[in-house]
Amino acid sequence: MNSEEKYSFRRKYPRRPLHKKVGVLFDGAYFICTSGEIGEGGMSIVSEYALTEGRELVLNFQIPNGTFVTLRGLIKTVIAKHGTVTHGIAFDVIPLSFKRQIRAFVSTRTISN
Repeated sequence: MNSEEKYSFRRKYPRRPLHKKVGVLFDGAYFICTSGEIGEGGMSIVSEYALTEGRELVLNFQIPNGTFVTLRGLIKTVIAKHGTVTHGIAFDVIPLSFKRQIRAFVSTRTISN
């Protein structure tokens, strides 16, 4: 199975690009990275660090037009390209109010759409 087959799957929730700073607590170390996209079920983060697939982490970020949140997540995918590493994160337990805020952001049309 090549890497494209490994990471080709259908998402449960739609995602929308989101390029904001995200605080990450992983294995006792805290660092800041950038988000790639977000949906009700998870988000992607882009970092210079390669984190271990299958491990848990804690994310701190501001939901656009919403709450500053702290959520646990599981690293589902790790893809290294061009000097950066993109991690696919599945949220562990997410309160309904946060899901609604993320859903509202994802479903909002932008001028470019």
